[in-house]
Amino acid sequence: VRVMPVFAVKSGAFFAMITGVLGLMGGLLTINPIWNLGPYKPSQVSAGSQPDFYMMWTEGLARIWPAWEFYPFGHTIPAVVWVAVIMGVVFGLLIAYPFIEKKVSGDDAHHNLLQRPRDVPVRTAIGSMAIAFYMVLTLAAMNDIIALKFHISLNATTWIGRIGMVVLPGIVYYIAYRWAVSLQRSDRAVLEHGIETGIIKRLPHGAYVELHQPLGPVDDHGHPIPLEYQGAALPKRMNKLGSGGAPGTGSFLYADPAVEHDAIT
Repeated sequence: VRVMPVFAVKSGAFFAMITGVLGLMGGLLTINPIWNLGPYKPSQVSAGSQPDFYMMWTEGLARIWPAWEFYPFGHTIPAVVWVAVIMGVVFGLLIAYPFIEKKVSGDDAHHNLLQRPRDVPVRTAIGSMAIAFYMVLTLAAMNDIIALKFHISLNATTWIGRIGMVVLPGIVYYIAYRWAVSLQRSDRAVLEHGIETGIIKRLPHGAYVELHQPLGPVDDHGHPIPLEYQGAALPKRMNKLGSGGAPGTGSFLYADPAVEHDAIT
């Protein structure tokens, strides 16, 4: 993409617009009026206070983590230190994961297009597992509110969070992995046999078979020739045939003439 002149002008215009909007917000809107929340005295903080949403998982981790303290060399290391340690491990894994996957898979190719989740089941399962881990800890950050509103034991919510933090990510990993593999098999079945038409045919010897609409050519016996998977979505119903092609060129209201479209495609 050329920077000059179009891209630079667009970027400058967007920068000016954002600066103007932020200036108006800073002068006209009241954002985070902390003076309405009371004095900054920890002894007067009401119950049910939670941090910002992006830090709730750390709050939940601090609430459900066991009271494991260490006393090395006469010094006390409280249990809350484990939260900082696990935060470092999590962020370290987030940074290192692309390099770890590249090393394990041996894939050194340059990728500039997104892959479908079903095409990389391990990565999909790991991402789902991480989301499950994050959601359990986020819900654990409000276990006091949950216990109050649903009239259940606070200790029960703590133990639910502890068990869920360990057990649920593994369950979600297995479900996501099997789901992605089953979607791969579904695509492979369409490429090999065609789309299910819903039409049942009775053979001369009495057996019933369902007719399939091949996506490509057929052999001399009328059987579909298996196609290779290209990494794109496949039609699974008859009314989806022809919907996977590239759109034509033109503006929002008018299409380019056929001569111009053929010249640039």
